[in-house]
Amino acid sequence: MKCGEEMIDAFKEEQPYFVENIEKLVHQGRISHAYLIETRNYEKSSELVLAFAKYLYCNHHVTDKQKCDSCHLCSFIDEDTNSDLIQIYPDGTEIKKKQIADLKEKFMTKSLSEGFSRIYIIYEADKLNKYAANALLKFLEEPEEQIIGILVTSNRYQVMETLRSRCQIFSFINHSVDISFENYELTTAIIRCLEEHRCGAIAYLPEVLDKQYLGRNQWVQILTEIQYIYEQSLRKLDGGMYSESIESILQFVLSYNNEFSLLHKLEVIHEELRKLTYNLNVNLMLDDFIICFNK
Repeated sequence: MKCGEEMIDAFKEEQPYFVENIEKLVHQGRISHAYLIETRNYEKSSELVLAFAKYLYCNHHVTDKQKCDSCHLCSFIDEDTNSDLIQIYPDGTEIKKKQIADLKEKFMTKSLSEGFSRIYIIYEADKLNKYAANALLKFLEEPEEQIIGILVTSNRYQVMETLRSRCQIFSFINHSVDISFENYELTTAIIRCLEEHRCGAIAYLPEVLDKQYLGRNQWVQILTEIQYIYEQSLRKLDGGMYSESIESILQFVLSYNNEFSLLHKLEVIHEELRKLTYNLNVNLMLDDFIICFNK
């Protein structure tokens, strides 16, 4: 068993920005009530998130490093028997309101260790259904002392903006996040049609597709590529790391959008991808997508 500080130290080389900032915030006593961790599919994200939770939970690393050697609270976390740390995963395809209600109820009981933080981790936070998200929002709007939330997602822009805005956001580094485009020319042609013709794209899209019919799986691939391009556009706009190999289409997208419209369009894309998993009629999906995309 390793304490939170030892575990965090193990990631200094791979995730220097995250580790250095977390250590600074904790030692300065500037701990937030809620964090959104964007993993960007970093392969060791689960281990690092748990190390982060331990680091926030146990204050021995700040007050007396030697006490870590005799403290068993972190081992209880490893064994998932520490009631002060609750981990929530999707129940099937989504995270449900009852799971958030159960979380609140559990935190109404007495803490295992007085003086220590109580932490909840919500994995795949982008899968909170709207009822669960609204229930969690109330929790975030009225934070209780010594309760810390960690929302985990591979992509921050798939989490509701109202939740994102109430969290301190950190992104893990992953230099292999670029996707392999299978339909780059068609995908970029669709984007240009959507942006140039707006709702009129309903009439122009068949011409872009050369009147060929694309099945559900093909649209999943194309929407995934569109989603990636708009995410990278937003990262470029925010001054973050982005894929320079697709610079030209990013510049095009940014010539038509600001941060607000990019976030809106990403939410629309995410919702249409979710609908496609339920075998929604493709033609109905396209009309709905084009209209919502350009609202």
